[in-house]
Amino acid sequence: MIGRDSEFGELTALLDSARRGEGASVLVSGEAGIGKSLLASAAVETASSAGLGVLSCRGIRGAGAAGFEGLHELLLPLLDRVDALPPRQRTALEVAFGAEGEPADRLIAGLAALGLLEKATAASPIMVLVEDLHWLDRSTAEIVTFLASRMGDMPVLLVATTRVDPVYPDHRLHFGHHLPLAPLSEEDALNLIDGRAPAMTTQQRHRLVAYARGNPLALTEWSADPSWTEEPPPIERSRLPMGKRLEDSFLAEVALLPRATRRALLVAAAGEGASSHEVIRAARNLGLDRGDFAPAESFGLITLTGDTYRFRHPLVASAVYDNADSDARARVHAELAVVIDDAVRAVQHRAAAAVGWDENVARELEVLAVATGRRGARTEAAATWRRSVALTPVAAERARRTVMAAEAARQAGATADAAVLLAEAMPVVHDEGSLVQAARTELLIATTSTALQGRRGDELVELSRTLSDPADRLEILIWAAVRSYLRQDSSAEITRAVIDELGRPDLAVTEEQRVLQGIGLALISPADRITSAEKALSIFQGRVRDSDATLLNCLAFAVEDTDDLTEAVRVWTAEIDIFHRSARTSDETVAIAGRGTVHVTANEIAAGLADSEHALRLSSDLGMSVVGALAAANIARARAWRGEQELATSALETCTELSGLMPVARVEAVASWASAQMAANERRPDEALVHLLKSVEHPPIGIWAGGDLADVAVRVGRPEAVEGWLSMATTALASSDSDHLAMLVERSRALLTPGSAARDHFEQAIRRGERTTAHLDLARTRLFFGEWLRRDRRIMEARDHLAAALQVFEAHHAAPLARRTAQELRAAGGGERSQPAKSFDAGSVLTAQELHVARLAAEGYTNKQIADRVYLSHRTVGVHLYKAYAKLQISRRSQLASVLEGVLD
Repeated sequence: MIGRDSEFGELTALLDSARRGEGASVLVSGEAGIGKSLLASAAVETASSAGLGVLSCRGIRGAGAAGFEGLHELLLPLLDRVDALPPRQRTALEVAFGAEGEPADRLIAGLAALGLLEKATAASPIMVLVEDLHWLDRSTAEIVTFLASRMGDMPVLLVATTRVDPVYPDHRLHFGHHLPLAPLSEEDALNLIDGRAPAMTTQQRHRLVAYARGNPLALTEWSADPSWTEEPPPIERSRLPMGKRLEDSFLAEVALLPRATRRALLVAAAGEGASSHEVIRAARNLGLDRGDFAPAESFGLITLTGDTYRFRHPLVASAVYDNADSDARARVHAELAVVIDDAVRAVQHRAAAAVGWDENVARELEVLAVATGRRGARTEAAATWRRSVALTPVAAERARRTVMAAEAARQAGATADAAVLLAEAMPVVHDEGSLVQAARTELLIATTSTALQGRRGDELVELSRTLSDPADRLEILIWAAVRSYLRQDSSAEITRAVIDELGRPDLAVTEEQRVLQGIGLALISPADRITSAEKALSIFQGRVRDSDATLLNCLAFAVEDTDDLTEAVRVWTAEIDIFHRSARTSDETVAIAGRGTVHVTANEIAAGLADSEHALRLSSDLGMSVVGALAAANIARARAWRGEQELATSALETCTELSGLMPVARVEAVASWASAQMAANERRPDEALVHLLKSVEHPPIGIWAGGDLADVAVRVGRPEAVEGWLSMATTALASSDSDHLAMLVERSRALLTPGSAARDHFEQAIRRGERTTAHLDLARTRLFFGEWLRRDRRIMEARDHLAAALQVFEAHHAAPLARRTAQELRAAGGGERSQPAKSFDAGSVLTAQELHVARLAAEGYTNKQIADRVYLSHRTVGVHLYKAYAKLQISRRSQLASVLEGVLD
């Protein structure tokens, strides 16, 4: 290689690090012909000579309709190790490769691929080469980028090559290293020409260097033909992109071949990736024979490598294919479709051959799209649906398939594309099935991303009235309630219309429908409550469709609205188990985030932090911005409880970034509550009051956040600011009788009541609080009571409450409240307390994820079972446990249970 010493040195250094167990990933990028493949090949040669194993796959232009083709090529040498994977990861990989079963989220398939790499490194370090990442099927590309961000702790170097072009995805952020290949310097370019064409004159060399612009492929190709340098190129030609100029030079070379050979090259280009036997059979059907490939082989444009024809450079294939007329391409694809054995590729060629409408091919593509989606290749399924739409002649069928394309795009995480497809379909959709599916897709997008607002409740009511199927009418009305609940932006008139329509006694016929109706009404109607969460959960045990997942989440929200936080945690946990068993990682992530919010509200800070950090990690992997924003807001709230202001600020910044321009009301409310806690920690009660009042505007969160209002409102002289929340909370207590909420209400009344009458409210608040597990809110109540008692000169009584509060705050690491309480205790004459040496606290030295893994290990789960449960690789679980042992100063798994026994919540 010439002029690539620095880049090659960086790769060899990374290879050396991988041999020592310090893995990495590097993306080699540049324009066509810049030398990416040559550099990667040199790295492979170095790796092989150093004893590293090599795994590789290659993207092929126009391939990838079925998805996971590249992944199968990459992992084929390792598939004999698949039984060593955790069960769900093994199943996810098998389904991706065509076995029967339910498709898993791409996260599980990614973990399976990571697990296989980990197993393979037990034999030797590995280099993974992914060539032409820009052409790799999207499902594989997603897993490659997943792997690229996780190479740090393994003896693996992952190298991927990609073109720099706005039409291709930009994967740089996923790789630890980026190696952009720049054009060669003039000196290096001249050295390359010296080696290739020593007979060239000085003038020819300099003219070629100027024209090739440092592109090694251009220098190599054009140095072989001095005619390129005899005259300066036309100005307009010099301005063409390098890829186009190289293609033109290849076409000039192809033009020298016999006509039959040019046609044979077109068959090979259109059938790139097919076997040579298939290509030759298709050529014969077009009146050609094997001998027609020989002149191209003599020119070095194409070679027979193994069982496949390989072009000298991908630009040769693209030049041949793109320069052919559409009729010639269609004839070639039609013949390839006849001879290719693989059904998926055959359909792909029939689609490429189709001109204008073709319902037969459109129907075949629909079947392929369904099958591809069932394997979990959702991006490819969406693309296949779109191609089916383009070939569909009947408007009604075209609309139906467009709706299905939108749903497939939503499942693939391409919410913006899904929204565009829905906008195309909605004006022309008339059949009920498509109308319902469109509404379902629309609401699923609106509840998990900021790409779409969705229709208002009254619009959904109008839609329901046009439907003849009672089950469809019920579903749409439930969606209207869900939308109204989550957005909290419906007018009283719209809300009333939804309640009236959804509450009709003749709407629900079966027991299941009545349960679903109850969930919808509980979300939107204050007069309706969930009567049996157990019965509601039971109807989802045997099925979990996409729409069911949202209804399950709304069931948990409805239970939260009964103000029974313990029951809400139980329902969220049951949902997590349901989603986990059915490998629905995205839905499980939503439920984990939901449970984390309730945990923190219920004062279970460590559990809430573990759930929220888990949900944030998963949402990042799955591209679920709204869920990630909620998790981040809740992390900020948990950190604020502990006084970890910098960490809380960072979490709120993450929340803002993920929320986008249209933040969800629930996320805004939790974030405002966190901001209020942070402001209170820094003794800025006026700012805390503003944030709390904003949080109270969202009743499901505000009913609990409002419990903090009275303290800051009194401090800034605005006790009237509490009245609205106090009225809302009192109304809620009339039907829920929650001891936790009652404590907050009585405490607030105590803080607002002048004179001795406040005592009765404080004592009532403490009595209700002692019936709960809300230890922090109870301790805060004791703190406020202690402050009141000290001002009332009841010093001894004040000390008792303050000392009890301080003990709880210290045990839960609630540093700001602990400082405030200690200061108040000193003012009450409590002095400096002499305490026994503090016992070792596992909860304070482990990260939330380490604590989560350690607890599961202590409960008897194996590393494989833990990996399956928390969506980590087997090796990563081992690393977390290794770090936990060191931090906990233990050496055996059997010691975990005792050392974790005292960790709170």
